[in-house]
Amino acid sequence: MRKAEIVVAFFFVAIGIIAIVDAVRLSFGWGPSGPESGFFPFYLGLGTLICSAVVLTKGFKEFKKEGSGKRLIPEGGLKPILWVLVPSAGMVVLTEFVGLHIAAAIFLVFYMRAVGKIRWVTVILVSILLPASLFVVFDKLFLIPLPTGMWGSKLIPF
Repeated sequence: MRKAEIVVAFFFVAIGIIAIVDAVRLSFGWGPSGPESGFFPFYLGLGTLICSAVVLTKGFKEFKKEGSGKRLIPEGGLKPILWVLVPSAGMVVLTEFVGLHIAAAIFLVFYMRAVGKIRWVTVILVSILLPASLFVVFDKLFLIPLPTGMWGSKLIPF
């Protein structure tokens, strides 16, 4: 677990450095009309860098004192993670082809039935009503079109 903390802290140190370098390139000072374009990214990058350095220092101290600690994923813990990860990744890929509404319906049917072992009546009701309500609220009321994918606009004619 501590190894994972150290690796993630190094990753965020790199993100902070990239943000600071780019903010310096944009000019991060205070101009006559207020903050320049790199002002906020500079301080966000600086905050990220400082917090990551604190986590990194703490992680190294604990690693030297106590060793690597517990495993990141306990024995037998990979299966439940994959039961969430694989269907979610499948929904993301499916969204590209059939759109968010249909992909959400398919995802809900699979996940509620296969993982949750929920009754079919509930599965069908939720997997139809939730995407339909998303469609009505975002696409029709707020006029914010959600992704339709390559074939989604042909599958949902309205």
